Amino acid sequence: MTDVLSLYELNRLIRSVLEASFPDTFLVTAEIASCDVKNHCYLTLVDKDKETIRAEMKAVIWADKYKKLASVFREATGADLAKGIKILFEASISFHERYGLKLNIVNIDPSYTIGELAVRRKEILERLVKEGIKDRNKELEFPLVPQKIGIISSATAAGYEDLMTHLINNSYGYKFTCKLYEALMQGDRSEQSVVSAFDKCMTDASDLDVVVIVRGGGGQADLQCFDSYEIAKAIAFLPVPVISGIGHERDITVVDEVSNMRAKTPTAVADLIITRVKDFEDRLDLLKYNLVHGTQRLTSDERERISALAKNLEAAVRKEQLDNAYRLSVFIKGLKYSLKLIQSEKERLRSRENNVNHLNPANVLKRGYSITYNNGKAVKSASDAEAGDTLRTVLHKGELMSKVEKKKTSKTN
Repeated sequence: MTDVLSLYELNRLIRSVLEASFPDTFLVTAEIASCDVKNHCYLTLVDKDKETIRAEMKAVIWADKYKKLASVFREATGADLAKGIKILFEASISFHERYGLKLNIVNIDPSYTIGELAVRRKEILERLVKEGIKDRNKELEFPLVPQKIGIISSATAAGYEDLMTHLINNSYGYKFTCKLYEALMQGDRSEQSVVSAFDKCMTDASDLDVVVIVRGGGGQADLQCFDSYEIAKAIAFLPVPVISGIGHERDITVVDEVSNMRAKTPTAVADLIITRVKDFEDRLDLLKYNLVHGTQRLTSDERERISALAKNLEAAVRKEQLDNAYRLSVFIKGLKYSLKLIQSEKERLRSRENNVNHLNPANVLKRGYSITYNNGKAVKSASDAEAGDTLRTVLHKGELMSKVEKKKTSKTN
């Protein structure tokens, strides 16, 4: 029969086997599932096959090593040891009869995590491109006068305070309506908190000109949560331009990549908004200047044109008057000549009339002449009457009846 071992004896046996089977230290890659720092750093490490956990183990970084390792890791990667980060570490294995199996991490290679973070960021961006939403927010037209501003940040964040201070105290006196959509800007729950804030912005989209997301006051390590597909997707589908103010001068996050605009700091975000409003005001002033001066120039030009037309009209009228005066003088001369001609004709007509009157038989009779008729025919010679004929003689006044007693014919008759 097999000897019965106490649990302690069993664990001592396991410990001896493990210590004999493994080198002093070895290299392992794993993803951090949880990280709890209480002087010492206690980790839960997992190894996944896609989303399925196929291995899990507790690990610890003892306090005497943790501060140095964490500092070097943060300096190199820009991130803290936190949930979701993959690490390559040197560790020894220990098995305690009471506390069981545990990895003792003695060193971490930051270059592995840097590569993993870069790969993760690249994969997110490629997924957004494949889904056709990476530049969706960038394609929104930025408002001419952004005055209704939704702000995603923490109410206690220094960046939020800087943003509000610059907006409220802007030197131009512009008034902005700001609404805070509070969110956690660091830590394990920051991704879901920011997505929830964007969901609220979506509900209020019709009342917002622009949405800004600022953090400020945090370390470079906190940027990791903004390399998030879910946050990027929320920005892409928001029908309001987003300004990212969470970036770092050297690092561009996924949120920076998909936002409509990016500024390095919350103060720079405020300056960007104020500058937009100032640009619009400047354009209005320029249009006003152009309108006033254009109107003045147009009025001056029209005045000169009308003045020139008036001078031309005056000259034309003067010429027309002179022409008319000349034509009138010619007409008057013609008229005077016609009057003289008429007068002359009148005199000539009167003379002819006198001549005609002078030859009138009645006037001839007045001068003592008479006309003798024989049987109604004027007697012009003695041969026109015979002895015994009764003749009728017409005088100026009255008639005489006479009888022919004898006629005497002259040779000329």
